[in-house]
Amino acid sequence: MKRRFLASAARSGLTTILLAYAAIAHCGEDAFAKWAAAHAHAVTTVDAAINDSDLLPVQSAIGAARVVALGEPMHNTHEPLAFRNRLFRYLVERMGFTAIALESGFTESLNARSMIEDVEGDAETAARTALPGGLTRYLENRELIQWMRAYNATSASAGRRKIRLYGIDLTDGARPSGARLAIDAALTFLSRADPTTAQEIRDSTSSLPGTEQRAFGPLSPTAQAEFEASINAIANAMQRGRKTLIARTSEDEYRWAQHNLDTARRLAKCLALTPESKDMNLWAVTMECRDYGMSENVQWALKNEGRQGRLLVFAHDSHVMNSKEDGRRWAKVREKPSMMGLFLRRVHGNDLYIIAMMATATTGELRPAKPLEDDSIESQLAAVGLPLFFLDLRMARQNKEVLAWLSAPRSMGAHLDTQGLITPSTAADAFFFIDTLTPATRIN
Repeated sequence: MKRRFLASAARSGLTTILLAYAAIAHCGEDAFAKWAAAHAHAVTTVDAAINDSDLLPVQSAIGAARVVALGEPMHNTHEPLAFRNRLFRYLVERMGFTAIALESGFTESLNARSMIEDVEGDAETAARTALPGGLTRYLENRELIQWMRAYNATSASAGRRKIRLYGIDLTDGARPSGARLAIDAALTFLSRADPTTAQEIRDSTSSLPGTEQRAFGPLSPTAQAEFEASINAIANAMQRGRKTLIARTSEDEYRWAQHNLDTARRLAKCLALTPESKDMNLWAVTMECRDYGMSENVQWALKNEGRQGRLLVFAHDSHVMNSKEDGRRWAKVREKPSMMGLFLRRVHGNDLYIIAMMATATTGELRPAKPLEDDSIESQLAAVGLPLFFLDLRMARQNKEVLAWLSAPRSMGAHLDTQGLITPSTAADAFFFIDTLTPATRIN
C-alpha cells in the first residue's frame, strides 16, 4: 500500500513538473509571438521599388557592419533572389557597400570579372554566361549582373568605385570535378607567362575527372596526388614568372589567380576528407571543411575590397548562420559541423550582421511544403500576420521572456524538408519573413 502511494505521488510530481515546463514554454511562445508582432517591420515588396523607405529599418539595424550575411531557405526561388537584388542595390547606393559574394565557386567567378567590372562583351552574353553552374538560367540572377554592369559603366564619370562579385564556395561546390576546373583556370593564367610549363603540368593531370562528372564524392588516390602536386607546381611556376605575369595582366589579376590556388588547396583538403560511405559522422567533417573554406573566401574578398569595402554575402541559411548544423538528419552525428557564419562571427563579432530568411509555404513547381510544426520558428513568425517583414532579434535582449524563448533550441525548415535546429538568439541577428515562395523565373 505504501509503495503504491509513493509511486502514485512520484508520478503526480513528475506530471506536475512536466505541466509546469509546458506552461513556461507556452508562455514563452506567447511572449515571442506578441513581441514579434509589435516589432516586425513590414516590407512592401521583394522586387525593385521606387520608394525604398520600407528598408530604412534594415539600414538602421545593419548600421556600420562591414559584412551582411543574407540567407535563403531554398535555392532557385523568386522571393529570396529578388530581395537579394533589391537589398544589394540599396546597400550600394545608400550605405556604400562595394561587393556581393554568392554561394558559387570562387574559380567560376573569375569569368565574371571582365563582364561585370570592365563591362566587356554585350550585355546579353554577359547576363547569360557571367555566373557558373546554370545560375544565369534564372532571370533574377541575370538582373543582378545587368544592374552591376550598368552601375559600373557610369562609375568613373560619377566618381564612384566599381562594385564586384565574388564566388565564395569551393570550386564546383566541393565536387571532384572542381579539381579540373581549378587547375584549368590556374594553367590558363600561367600560360600567359610560361606556356611550356603550363602544358607540362596539364599533361600530368590525366587522372583528374572531367568537369561534367559532378557527383559528390572523393577523388581516387591517384587523382588526389596529381591534384595536390599540380597545385604546388603551378604555385612555384607563378612565383618564378611573377613579374612577367603581372606585366601581361595586372597586380589585381595575379592576386585573384593566387587565391584561386589557395581555394584549390582547400578543395584538395576537403576532397581528401570526403568519405565513400554515407556515414554522416564522416560527411560532417567534409561539410565543415567546405564551410570553413567559404569563410576563408569571404575573408579574402573583404580584404581585397580594402578598408572601405563592405560586403553582402548571399548563401543558404544552412551556411550563413552562427551555428552548428543540427536537427533531424544530424541527430546521431557525434560532432556537428560548424556553419560558415560561425567562423565569420569569430572573426568579425558585431561587425557581421546575419539575416536568416524564413518562409512558410511554396507554390507553383516547387516541392510542396509540409504543415508547419506548432513550435517551429516559422509558425511563430506566421502568427505575426504580415506577408513580408523584417525582424531585428537584437531588440529582444531587453525582454527576458522573449530572450528566453530565443535562447532555446528551435526547429526551422521542417516543412521544406531541410529541418534544422538552431538557437535563434545566437544563430542570427534578424529574420526576414516571406509567407510564400514561388519558383525563380527560368529562361532558356
